[in-house]
Amino acid sequence: MRARSLSGHLMAGPVLGLALVLVGASAFPAAAQSPSGPFGGFKHDRSAPIEITSDALEVRQAEQLAIFSGDVVAGQGTLRLTADHVEVTYGEEAEGSDTGAIRDLQAAGNVFISNGAETAQGRQARYDVDSGMITMTGDVVLTQGENVISGERLTINLNEGQGRVEGRVKSIFTPQGAGSD
Repeated sequence: MRARSLSGHLMAGPVLGLALVLVGASAFPAAAQSPSGPFGGFKHDRSAPIEITSDALEVRQAEQLAIFSGDVVAGQGTLRLTADHVEVTYGEEAEGSDTGAIRDLQAAGNVFISNGAETAQGRQARYDVDSGMITMTGDVVLTQGENVISGERLTINLNEGQGRVEGRVKSIFTPQGAGSD
């Protein structure tokens, strides 16, 4: 099945408001252009639009839930999230809110987050929009260039560019200039 853009799915019916919220509210963080250390490349940018494509979309208006399934790709700025399944929980637009109506995104199955310089992969991820926190679980692997950190749980604070890996952590660091003679 061919992937379609979010806006193509939501142009008719009572879910038009959700399309505006998802596309205009900047729910997903964008990455910084020059990362400094692990986690430094994952930063918050609420000003860039977000686009989500998938094979299918189910909207449960009464539950304030949008369910994207099948080759889901969410992007904002240089940051990309791919997964088998993404649930977006949204609410009423809060006055004075700069996060829009989206409360969180929960991704499951082959979750991969990248910004070009850094990547993280795992089985599940949750992005809490209000706190700016991403929590990824399930055989997590974080890479930055040739450096690799793995563990069971990764928490990234997008506002601060800080993170923590837990659960029998293994790190492989490659010194600068290694391999070049």
